[in-house]
Amino acid sequence: MRIRVLGTAAGGGFPQWNCACPNCRGVREENHEFQPLLQSSLAVSANDKDWYLINAGPDVHRQIESFSVLHPGPGIRETSLAGVILTDAELDHTIGLLSLREGSFLTIYGTEIVRKCLQSAFPVFPMLKNYCSWEWQSLQPNIGQRVGAFGEGTIIVETIPVSRKPPLYAQSNLKDELPEDLWEVGLVLHNQSSGKCLAYFPTLVDITPDLEACLRKADILMVDGTFWSAEELVKMGATKRDARNMGHLPISGSGGIAERLGSFPAERKILIHINNSNPILKKDSKERHTLERLGFEIAYDGMEVEV
Repeated sequence: MRIRVLGTAAGGGFPQWNCACPNCRGVREENHEFQPLLQSSLAVSANDKDWYLINAGPDVHRQIESFSVLHPGPGIRETSLAGVILTDAELDHTIGLLSLREGSFLTIYGTEIVRKCLQSAFPVFPMLKNYCSWEWQSLQPNIGQRVGAFGEGTIIVETIPVSRKPPLYAQSNLKDELPEDLWEVGLVLHNQSSGKCLAYFPTLVDITPDLEACLRKADILMVDGTFWSAEELVKMGATKRDARNMGHLPISGSGGIAERLGSFPAERKILIHINNSNPILKKDSKERHTLERLGFEIAYDGMEVEV
């Protein structure tokens, strides 16, 4: 199974259009220590023919153009893009569905609450109705489900609950459904041929015992690297909400990502979904060197892994 990182950054990309933090200024000033990044998304295939996006954000057009195997052809509307797997209903992960409207057929996978949200609070599906053909496939929590055709193209996707935090735009629209429904999930992608798996968790609010057991089984971890510290944005004066309040476990500090996952037996441990404020985006930063010594890698646009 081949996995391509189409985008590495958290919401807003890197640089973020309205941000003047040192990192974003560094990109605009063409400092060689910083690399611009698109918003987080993956492309995955078990046969190099049928490809699935994991999340479709506002950069989806640029991401498809950046990866030649997703280019159309040889037929005039022929494409290797078979579907989209959603981890949540956030704008950063779903707004790109509107850019994929030009007549091609797609299968869209996600949890039932995500389907409800895209039907009403953010009515993507009603908007797409007259533009393209699509099919919805619900993903059930903690169950491995087949994505793609039988045989060499099959990917088994296991959906793991991580958070009950809805998108900000949906908190009033669907408030009566919030107590029961799960909003954010991580994905464990199983390669039936090799028997190996990759755990993709762009959001980690906490690492419960059940979640820890799941992550320990993964051959490759690709997990939440949004914030280096809990107070990162607060200290910059950008917001009053800390990392945990925004739904992310920070990398550093007691109980952070580095401490909790550092000893895990995965072949590779990769941080993704990195906010523009995070000091690990600077190639020669002490924070980045600390993570590298601990065995962590920092994702980048165009990175590829195989399981």
